[in-house]
Amino acid sequence: MLKTPKTKAGRFIRETLIVLTSAFFGSSVQIFVMIPNGMTSGGMPGIARLITHFLPVSYSLVYYTLSMVVLIIAWITMGKGEVKRIVALGFAYPIMLFIFEHIDYEFLDSPDPFLAAILIGLFYGIATGVGYIGGYSSGGTDTLARVVKFKLFNHLRTGDIQMAMDVAIIAISAFVFDTNIAMYAIITAVVAARVISLITVGYSGRFVQFDIIASSKEKSDQITEYVLNDVNRAVTSHVSRGEYTHEERRTLSVICTPAESIKIKKYVADVDPDSFATVMSLTNVWGKRFQDINEADNT
Repeated sequence: MLKTPKTKAGRFIRETLIVLTSAFFGSSVQIFVMIPNGMTSGGMPGIARLITHFLPVSYSLVYYTLSMVVLIIAWITMGKGEVKRIVALGFAYPIMLFIFEHIDYEFLDSPDPFLAAILIGLFYGIATGVGYIGGYSSGGTDTLARVVKFKLFNHLRTGDIQMAMDVAIIAISAFVFDTNIAMYAIITAVVAARVISLITVGYSGRFVQFDIIASSKEKSDQITEYVLNDVNRAVTSHVSRGEYTHEERRTLSVICTPAESIKIKKYVADVDPDSFATVMSLTNVWGKRFQDINEADNT
């Protein structure tokens, strides 16, 4: 897991790189792939494409206007704290769109709708996934979905609300453009969702709870020392009793990333093959070194 820099300068550089990387991938694919190939998608790009199809206005100007509208809605409904993470990408995206609009370049040498759909999904996935790592929102349907969840349907997942919005945008696109383009947009959405999942899970988007019952106190101490010093994760323990053997042993609990759990598993298998271990997926983890418990629930 990438660690947040401790210095103010380090954090600023990290945040800047996240914003620029997300904005670059998200905006470049719209100008150099989506528009030249006559494609569309869900989200804010899909809405902007629908508007520019009927009105002879700049794509970047439409995108910027829509982003500012979403920003105002988020400010009114969710407060200033929520808006801070939207402002950076809300400004960076349109600026890069404007720059790329004035560059005569197309990513594909010849029109290829299927390849374009894959590329759009790949680039959108990278842009959104990287943004999620930094806790940023692009000011699009992802932000609107959080507003709807916050104000109306707190019991629903943000991802499900956003998907419903994107499906509606793609359905409208089928009537405005044609059915084939709408079908390609669905491919784009599927690829983007997969890439986002790979980025967030591989980074720190999901955590697991690894419980280990060592075969002896000595092995338990050895595993604890490894997790604390080599994996750099906290360990909690409690005494558990096996009702079949009536033996009491210490159970170690570690909250970590999936990648770290594999590392711990290999170590435990080497030093204590007679131990008992379980792993459970966790939806959210709040606390020190994880998510701030005061932040909005984005799941």
